Amino acid sequence: MKRDFIREVYELLRDRDIHPSGAFDNAGRWYAKNSNLISVRTPSRRFPYSELTACRTLKYVKAVVAEFKCKSYKTLLRSV
Repeated sequence: MKRDFIREVYELLRDRDIHPSGAFDNAGRWYAKNSNLISVRTPSRRFPYSELTACRTLKYVKAVVAEFKCKSYKTLLRSV
């Protein structure tokens, strides 16, 4: 059962039905709220969505589940 909601949230992120938490700066670069959970280059002019792309992966969703100890679909959605 646990895998079902992890996979479902991943697919929602992948298909862009939901969006990870984060914000854009004035130059259009996107920074993740949970940047400590991803290992990726910092956003730049050439790659402004590097963190956004990393936050749409199954690896990121699993890291959020582990970090925030999500046991349900609703808690995972609030943490992503």
